[in-house]
Amino acid sequence: MARKALSATKKKQIHQEIHAKCMATAVAMYEDERAKPAGVKKLGLRAVCEAVQKEYFKSDGVQVSLNHNTLRNLVNGGRTLLEMNALKSWLTKQEADEVIKFTVEIAAWGHGLDHRRLKEHVDEICRARYGSTFPKGVGRRWTARFIERHSDQLHVYTARPLDNVRGQAVNPETNKEWYDIVEDIQLRGDDGKAVAPECTWAMDESGFQGNGEEGWARIIGGKGKKVQYQQQASTQENITVLVAIGANRLALVPAALYAGKGYLMKWKQDNPANAM
Repeated sequence: MARKALSATKKKQIHQEIHAKCMATAVAMYEDERAKPAGVKKLGLRAVCEAVQKEYFKSDGVQVSLNHNTLRNLVNGGRTLLEMNALKSWLTKQEADEVIKFTVEIAAWGHGLDHRRLKEHVDEICRARYGSTFPKGVGRRWTARFIERHSDQLHVYTARPLDNVRGQAVNPETNKEWYDIVEDIQLRGDDGKAVAPECTWAMDESGFQGNGEEGWARIIGGKGKKVQYQQQASTQENITVLVAIGANRLALVPAALYAGKGYLMKWKQDNPANAM
């Protein structure tokens, strides 16, 4: 599957990071040259820039352009463009890291933030630091640019609804305890004998709202997840589907339960799984 093309903003960010990295290398090289004893030939600003450009192209295959005037400014205590942009940012690097950590963690709980709620949290942080000098809030597109800048950690998902009762019942400790018990029974059984795979079955049910569009939302979570759930309370009638799968990889025909007093034949239409 082809990788999604990078946006102009992301390309610019990557270019700035590469440029800052190469400039840091050039500064270190130039300072080493100046530290050489008298009488030894030393590379000048232009020569150092050219040497770093060639070395980076040789190692990474990327052509980067370094200006000797920029190198002179950095050697004399100046800042890179990336550092200047960081100074103009509403959030410090530490604050941005905390926002990312909080966003990923709360999404794992099933309470993922959308753009509006993320903006509210960032505005609170900025008001606490800037006080009355902070304007009405960060810009309307600020959260989208923030996610794009940190796309290696954040991603926007179309969340799948997760009932509150299920979401609150799931945690690492409960899961570990449950699988330890299942493994113990599988290996030893009640009479000390292992349970055969064909004798082990798991059944679960899942509820679906009649209108497939309800319960879906665009939320922000950690990058790399295939599914992002969002807890929600639901009082509407659901269609319940029961599935059963054995440890030997066999599966029973799924059963669909509808709310109704009678069974309608049209319920069996478009039924590729032959559900009962």
